[in-house]
Amino acid sequence: MRNTIFVAAIFTAALALSAVPARADLSLAAGGWVGTSPSQSGGAVMLSTGASIPTVPIGLQATLLVPITSQGGYAITGEIRGLSGGGFGGAYVGVGAGVGNLAIGRQTGPVVTIFGGKGIAPHTSVELRLYQGLQGGGTTAGFLGLRFSI
Repeated sequence: MRNTIFVAAIFTAALALSAVPARADLSLAAGGWVGTSPSQSGGAVMLSTGASIPTVPIGLQATLLVPITSQGGYAITGEIRGLSGGGFGGAYVGVGAGVGNLAIGRQTGPVVTIFGGKGIAPHTSVELRLYQGLQGGGTTAGFLGLRFSI
């Protein structure tokens, strides 16, 4: 009975949020990448797409990160991003989880990320991300770059 009530509450919340107008978002980021396991540094690019819900200060997004290093790799994460303030003065923080192969030997496995950013101009922000591969030999890595939103 308790599980049925929980499922009904989740369904009701999802239905209520889906009725709220959402603003679509697409962004591209480029910046520096430093990681361990194996030791690597270089550039990285990110592509994110998602939607923000104006009445609730959160956004849901999916992000693809590709390090431009000799080791390569990727991470695909689903993320929740907290929003604050409009224009270019807004800051944000978020968390995400997904899959990637940022580890030694390129084993695909679970990846988590935490991130934050600050607007510096219209549609432009500086973003800092930390990634952790959870598989054996998983990478701990950082990304610092500029995000351009459409």
